[in-house]
Amino acid sequence: AKLLRREQELARIDPLTGAANRRRLCEALHQELLRSRRYQRPMTVAFVDLDGFKRVNDQLGHAAGDRVLCAVVDRIRNMVRETDLLARVGGDEFVLLLPEIDQDAAHVIVPKLHRVLGDDMRRESWPVTFSIGVMTWRDGIVTAEELIARADRLMYDIKHRGKNAIAYAVYGDPVTVDGMDPVAGNVAVAGS
Repeated sequence: AKLLRREQELARIDPLTGAANRRRLCEALHQELLRSRRYQRPMTVAFVDLDGFKRVNDQLGHAAGDRVLCAVVDRIRNMVRETDLLARVGGDEFVLLLPEIDQDAAHVIVPKLHRVLGDDMRRESWPVTFSIGVMTWRDGIVTAEELIARADRLMYDIKHRGKNAIAYAVYGDPVTVDGMDPVAGNVAVAGS
């Protein structure tokens, strides 16, 4: 029984970075959505992509790429609460689940993360920046996968606009324009 529990735990962890994997993230996000709906509390999901990561692997080697990924995970974990969950969902893509964080708090937390991660990359001379899509849930019925997909779309919006920035949206809000591009709907973009 102990061995089975250990295997089940390992099946939910990224072996390189020690971050949660997509499976663990979706389980936690589903539970958090249920809790947030019941108690009418907000929550935020931040989709983080490493701009220029392929260049690290190509120019400095995969061992350097692995060091970058582990450094990013370590830094984020040291800056967030124990109740927050960081998951690696792709090669250089991460999702940060922030329970009970509304859009105002996200506008404080995420830019600080963005700045500190950028400082870390410059200090190590790693040519990496960060595009982050931030989706805050306040109300409405949505699946864990859909919330992740919406944060992912926000992040891709940034990549198409030039990278190294943060885009915000609130799930369940009527469409309001708060950013650079009225076509983008309820997206507010903040550069660094």
